[in-house]
Amino acid sequence: MLALTAGSRAAEHRLVAPGRGLAVIVSDAGGLHYRVEAGGRPVLTNSLLGLEFKDGTRLGPAAVIRKAATKRHNGTWTNPFGNRRIVPDRWRELRLTLEERGPRPRTFGLIVRAYDGGVAFRYDLPEASGLGQFVLTNELTEFRFVDDYRCWAGRESASAECQYPETRLSAIPAGRPGRPYRSVLPLLVETPQGYFAIAESDLLDWSGMSLVGTGEPAVRAVLDRRTDGNGLVVSETPRVSPWRALIFGRTAAELADSDLIATLATPSRVKDISWIQPGACAWDAWWTGLNPHDPDPRRRNVEARGTTPSHKEYIDLAAEMGWPYQLVDWRWYHGMTSYDKSLHSTPNPVRGDFRRPVPEVNIPELIQYAKSKNVRLLIWAHSLDVETFGMEAALAYLAEQGFAGVKIDFFNSQSQETVQWCERLLETAARHRLLINFHGMYKPTGLARTYPNFITQEGVLGNEYNKLGGNQCTPLHTITLPFTRALLGPMDFTPGGFVNRAPKDFRISVPAAVMGTRARQLAMTVIYPSPLQVLCDSPQNYRGQAGLEFLRNLPTVWDESVVLSGEVGRSIVLARRSGDRWYVAAMNGDDAAQLEMPLKFLGRGRWTLRSFRDKPDGSDYAAVIEAEEDVNSKSTLSLSLAPAGGFAGILRKAD
Repeated sequence: MLALTAGSRAAEHRLVAPGRGLAVIVSDAGGLHYRVEAGGRPVLTNSLLGLEFKDGTRLGPAAVIRKAATKRHNGTWTNPFGNRRIVPDRWRELRLTLEERGPRPRTFGLIVRAYDGGVAFRYDLPEASGLGQFVLTNELTEFRFVDDYRCWAGRESASAECQYPETRLSAIPAGRPGRPYRSVLPLLVETPQGYFAIAESDLLDWSGMSLVGTGEPAVRAVLDRRTDGNGLVVSETPRVSPWRALIFGRTAAELADSDLIATLATPSRVKDISWIQPGACAWDAWWTGLNPHDPDPRRRNVEARGTTPSHKEYIDLAAEMGWPYQLVDWRWYHGMTSYDKSLHSTPNPVRGDFRRPVPEVNIPELIQYAKSKNVRLLIWAHSLDVETFGMEAALAYLAEQGFAGVKIDFFNSQSQETVQWCERLLETAARHRLLINFHGMYKPTGLARTYPNFITQEGVLGNEYNKLGGNQCTPLHTITLPFTRALLGPMDFTPGGFVNRAPKDFRISVPAAVMGTRARQLAMTVIYPSPLQVLCDSPQNYRGQAGLEFLRNLPTVWDESVVLSGEVGRSIVLARRSGDRWYVAAMNGDDAAQLEMPLKFLGRGRWTLRSFRDKPDGSDYAAVIEAEEDVNSKSTLSLSLAPAGGFAGILRKAD
């Protein structure tokens, strides 16, 4: 659609989603802008678009639309490592050719897509732009809402391990001159038309995006600087930026069911994925903070580590429970870099040597023992030690030893160099058939679709914070995650804590405890997406305990998912199918809740439900009420959840 403004010719193009519920409008009136409508009503008003470069080039402020082309797609893609195997991929696309007017006109582009579940756009820098090799110094992108809506904004965190407290758009901090505040994505905004979550996808060889407040109902993009001080991004044309995405749901439940970030990402670069096995994983003594087999009793809590006999106990647990993995965590090799250093810190004076295990951990013996139990080991490594040892040499050696994968920690950055390093490592790991679990990592951006051996990642304030202090892993935080961080992709929250405390009684302790009921911890294993689900607690705390049977042979990827209801910060109810079994789960916040779970997603016939429920009066947070009953697709479960409670169940055909 073309529109004329008084005194000047301006172009305006409207792109409408397939279901016609969403529309994004791009205009060149007074520079490049966009706005978004939902249900025919404005949600985002005129928001700036543009980029700035080191040579003084600016793209956007004086841009005019020279050409427009549209495209549509109605398909699906297969995701063997997500919340549903067949993912809808239905969109309308607008490609704009733009000219930045000035003494030296520049050609560039904007690619816009509209899905029923969101809108996205990315900048296109063709060779015709004349930029050649360029240094990006600023992004002008704004997200300007029409009112000062309620929102949930990620706190500033180098590793995306943050809470998402409720606030108003105008209250998001701006920071100070030269030091903008960086709110971790996503930013969830509640509008009269539904929920919008700002995120990014397909972050490849670029700097990661955060958001900064403006004191108005608007936020703007801010990118991490390169560690060499040379702007934000160094690259050359032709290039496209990552997608800037607005995930949309008319309800909180609809929003929580989104696959948009993975759908926007580059498809798999790993041709053969047959060796990539998702599954559950035992951890080691680090989380509980207590290893009775450690000859040094001073190594407790944060300094705790596994030893050969304790690792064997965790391997035995994994074998008994049908979990394919056990994780050997930190302090297993000589010269380990200090845990508070990140990838681009000064190298360790004593290089970490993966060939020299500490005396307490006999790696060859553990590899063989795990193999005899049909369990494979994952191994921890500091990112800086991998770099100084040599990425190729480190991964080749760990693969030769028989490890299934590597948990690599301490990035604390989303600079272009860090993003490049992660891509290079994932490609190298895929050649050696190694799974990768990144910790101390920036938020997900769809990279797990591009490299499916990227089996999970942190970038979440998870159960480890129940032993680190600050009482941050609260019921409010954990019930907000399904509507914020979980929208972006896999998260290694490490659920499954069986030392359960009422929030008012919670204290940092050894062994580590968690806030909320045990049924809540069971529910997290279904609600929180992660193809590698690392269960945090110890054999001593699991064996013989109520609720443990829910975790036996636990699936971690799903054929189908249905979010039945949800309210941000208050509750969620969902169901996921693995083969012929449905797993159902619910969580609530600080207040007790009565929730309904209609089972209309079930097929015909009778089903047997094995349920794991709270004691609804909250008198015993470790108690689990287990029961079996016959149900069908016309049944509705009435759930009584204790404060900070949960519900979990397994449905099998009764015939």
